Amino acid sequence: MLRDGLLRVRWLVRLVVAWGIAWGALPHLAEAAPIPPSLAGAATPDLEGIRSALEEKLVRARLSALGVSPAEAAAALDRLTPDERSELAARAEELGGGGNAAAVLAVAIIVALLTVLILELMGRRVISRP
Repeated sequence: MLRDGLLRVRWLVRLVVAWGIAWGALPHLAEAAPIPPSLAGAATPDLEGIRSALEEKLVRARLSALGVSPAEAAAALDRLTPDERSELAARAEELGGGGNAAAVLAVAIIVALLTVLILELMGRRVISRP
């Protein structure tokens, strides 16, 4: 009886393993190519100015993606201190009303598959009819 249950869920185990391998093979954002060091004889750019301009651009883009008008975004950024702008740019991904739908879907699928696997191993029949 247990052997029959294990044979029935073998496809499920293979599917979960294949999904894990595919997920692990995807490139991650942290694996970007490093920036080469500047030449020793070249003039050093104003790194603080460049960093603050990039942070401001990032925050403006994120706010406009959320539906804030450019005028309102400019007014909000003018009220912030440089330290607050830096923190807002660092946490720009947290701005938003929604969550990550892919993560929620993945967790739901895993929970459903584990439930079916546990029920099959306990000897309960899981019947799915379309």
